[in-house]
Amino acid sequence: ASRTSARPAGLRLSWMTMVAGKMALGLVSCMMRGAAALAIAPPAALGVRRCTSGRVLNDLARSQRQIAPRAAGAISMALKKPMNHSSLADFPDFGGAGKLIKMAFKASNDVKPNPKITNSKKQAQSHAAARIDAYTSTITKALKEKQKTFHDMKRRLRPFEGEMAELSQIALERNGGRSLKTVMDDFDLMRRAVVRSGKEASAAASQAEHKRAALDLAEEGIAAVRLTLETEDEAMRELGRTVTALRRLPRVEQGEPVLVLVGMPNVGKSSLVTATSTGTPEINMYPFTTRSLKMGHVITPGHRYQLMDTPGVLRREEDERNAMEGLTLASVSLLPSVVVFVMDLSGMSGAQSSPELQLRVRDELRSQFPDRPWLDVRSKADLPLAEGIEPGMVPQGTLEVSVVDDTNIDELKARMTAFAVDEGALLANQEKAKQAEEATQA
Repeated sequence: ASRTSARPAGLRLSWMTMVAGKMALGLVSCMMRGAAALAIAPPAALGVRRCTSGRVLNDLARSQRQIAPRAAGAISMALKKPMNHSSLADFPDFGGAGKLIKMAFKASNDVKPNPKITNSKKQAQSHAAARIDAYTSTITKALKEKQKTFHDMKRRLRPFEGEMAELSQIALERNGGRSLKTVMDDFDLMRRAVVRSGKEASAAASQAEHKRAALDLAEEGIAAVRLTLETEDEAMRELGRTVTALRRLPRVEQGEPVLVLVGMPNVGKSSLVTATSTGTPEINMYPFTTRSLKMGHVITPGHRYQLMDTPGVLRREEDERNAMEGLTLASVSLLPSVVVFVMDLSGMSGAQSSPELQLRVRDELRSQFPDRPWLDVRSKADLPLAEGIEPGMVPQGTLEVSVVDDTNIDELKARMTAFAVDEGALLANQEKAKQAEEATQA
């Protein structure tokens, strides 16, 4: 304290500002790792060897002894409230009853007779009941933990993944499937049935007439609990199938810029993802539908970004849109995305995607998301404009491309890359996505 007070006030303030600034920059660098275009400063330049919460907290602990208490408190509060999102890909494998039965059998065999009970009959009664209790509790605790894990991870999904999960469930129910609530209710009924079976068997064993009867009742009780679980196993299997389907939903890499290709059905979005991606795009099936989605990546020297094909959007009222259209709009509103609006104005995309309707949908979505970075693309430019569509009706600045003769494909890549590495646009996009996220949680 005496050494600190001996310094001139101006020097102390400058030094504290420097330390606080270094800590803040280190925290920002950690938060924004993985997005090369957004990196503010490399961790090594900030004296941070690894972007881990433990490292930053250690740096903070040292600095708290040196910098002003109020500044230290502010940084500490920021570090204590990290974003703790889960991911659909992180959902555990719920499996069936087989694994639980093995765990429960081992737990019951690990139970030893109580040597403090000298009466052989009472010792056998106690041992039999304890074995049944161990078998039952191993199963029921695991089931309850599965319930808790599922609810907790679903609650902590990022808004876009949460929206995908909800829309998938809506699609399932519309196709005659059971709601997630019904599945979870059955799962809980299964757990309660196991508890009830175990209690009844344990009570019977504790009242066995003699030692041999206690041993028999222990085996019978364990068998009864196992039968209950296997009889009700369908609830667990159905939840497992639901979780497996959710885990297969398209995954958007956090920290990478996202360009979302939007447009009406059959306009060529998927072909453009294939033509502009580095390597073969990943193809994911939407659960409970026959629709697939392509996720492509573009890798250039120093940069990497994602291309996301989305389901076609029709021109209709918001409350009339289906789950797939809802997912397209969610990808624009809930992701820090750049919109690449794809139009086929040749008249070859079918009546529901006529050129006139495409232009109206484009204008409506543009007005709905006026602040999003936006690139208009006319696909199938090797074909002439449809009858009744004049060049002046095409939005100004539209890039004409064709995957048939590669017209402007390289230029499309260049323009998309320019959006992906535009730090100002990406930071603004992140802020918009954050506001949308906060709105969904309000």
